[in-house]
Amino acid sequence: MSLLWVADSFYVGVHDIAAASAWYIEKLGLKRADVELDDGEGCVGLIFPKELPAAIVLGPSSATTDRTTRTLYTGAIEKARECLSSRGVNVGAIEKDRQGTQYFEMRDLEGNVIEVSEEP
Repeated sequence: MSLLWVADSFYVGVHDIAAASAWYIEKLGLKRADVELDDGEGCVGLIFPKELPAAIVLGPSSATTDRTTRTLYTGAIEKARECLSSRGVNVGAIEKDRQGTQYFEMRDLEGNVIEVSEEP
């Protein structure tokens, strides 16, 4: 899914790493990648094709906080929302922040929130 990209790596805590990895690969078009982490044992790195070094890292849910904003970017907010929705991803309505930037929230297999925002 070339509609989305990640600018900065982020961590998503999950209970079932294998199921979550499969979900991210299927729904977002990611592929597995080797990532170097401090004490990252048991973690999986996922990248958008042709995109390095920024990655989405899946790991144990106890290692993350709910206050972290995880953000993906797009140059076509409506098209990205429609595409994700058609793939069965739980997506919210398109909203605008105080600066007028459009975004929507999506939830992964385990309910983790990821914001999809217009290109900065």
